[in-house]
Amino acid sequence: MLVVFGLNKDIWNQIGSPERLQYAWAGRIYLLSCVLSAAAGIRFMQQLSDSIAIGIFGGLLVGYIVAVVVRIALITMVSLPLHPSHSTTLVDRTVPEPGRGLVPERSRRPNFSILFRMFIIALMSLVVALPVASLIGYETAEAITSKRRSEVIASFKANHPEMTREQDRILLTNLQADHFPIYVYQSLTVKPIGVFSIWFTAGCFLIPFFMLWHLRSSEQFQYAKLNRDLLVRQIETDYTMTLERSKTIQQRSFGLTETVLPNQAWLDPPFNTRSINEQSPYTIESETAFYERLKTL
Repeated sequence: MLVVFGLNKDIWNQIGSPERLQYAWAGRIYLLSCVLSAAAGIRFMQQLSDSIAIGIFGGLLVGYIVAVVVRIALITMVSLPLHPSHSTTLVDRTVPEPGRGLVPERSRRPNFSILFRMFIIALMSLVVALPVASLIGYETAEAITSKRRSEVIASFKANHPEMTREQDRILLTNLQADHFPIYVYQSLTVKPIGVFSIWFTAGCFLIPFFMLWHLRSSEQFQYAKLNRDLLVRQIETDYTMTLERSKTIQQRSFGLTETVLPNQAWLDPPFNTRSINEQSPYTIESETAFYERLKTL
């Protein structure tokens, strides 16, 4: 399950078995949604092209695209914001805690990013559900296709009574290759098999989403917090090393005794979590003072 959601192996070894079990089940259900995506893609492409070869290769590509989109939405649910004190998703207020003062409290209230991810996953589940319904109810789908084909033939002949036998044969040949997938899907949505497929597929797609949301928002689970703390330490270390390299280059290459540091208008670079009103004030240097400073370089 580490590969499915891109989990850190070192942090994985630090969390408890109940948390691991939930990640494992979320990964298994996501893999089931991948199988449904591949099956739906093959079915749709076969109905669209009337070709088994195109259905297999094109359908696997369509299923892969859907699975990747859903996986990206799920992976972003694993991690917490680097500075949760400025996140309306997980932290909305602080609460007192003995010995630690005011500490942030996680909240389960969704913000726009959570709702947007959920909307994308639900939309992907709907795209997969209707071809899956035509697979589960294969005989029903074929009956709808045959009925629609007969209606089209009757309507076309009624509008073109002068058709020759050869033209009639060409019409039948062309319509035999048309499976009317959109019409079939619309018809299945009002049938029990279509309703079941929509709910079943939505569950396979959305259950991992809600499980990961619970895992990162609940205080009893630690992976998201440990992962965030590790990322913050790595960023701080990289930023500090970059500043040290900058100082060394300025001293060795340009001989500056007072090195020029990056813009520190914000109080906590590189995170930029403070208000712009809290930034250090700028000092305007006169032209004379600027030239005098240049002479000392």
